[in-house]
Amino acid sequence: MIGRNSKFLRIIGMKCPKCQKGAFFEGHPYELTKIGLVKESCSHCGLKYDLEPGFFQGSYYVSYGLAVGLFVALWILKTLFLPNLNYLTTLISMVIALVVLAPLLFAYSKVIWIHLFVNYDSGAQK
Repeated sequence: MIGRNSKFLRIIGMKCPKCQKGAFFEGHPYELTKIGLVKESCSHCGLKYDLEPGFFQGSYYVSYGLAVGLFVALWILKTLFLPNLNYLTTLISMVIALVVLAPLLFAYSKVIWIHLFVNYDSGAQK
């Protein structure tokens, strides 16, 4: 079930994995001057987000998985609702969707990655 303390809601909200209150990014994923900039630490509980040097390099695998999931979802939607759409139009629509959603996929890959390693702590206070 999706409750108040679920990982899914913390990931969607791009919140700190430990306290679920502090913001994870410096700005919005579509704010191009701050794209992908993770805060050094949580403003609420003080969790250092960069757990080790190069920690977020593993999020590339998550980003790849999210992009593959996006392509599969688009292919299923195309097959169900637009079966007569030609392959070139399908390819172009997939590339456009990827370009438009790339900052969001990039951001969510980092959030998902840190949530794999840090669990919620109800007593996390600064």
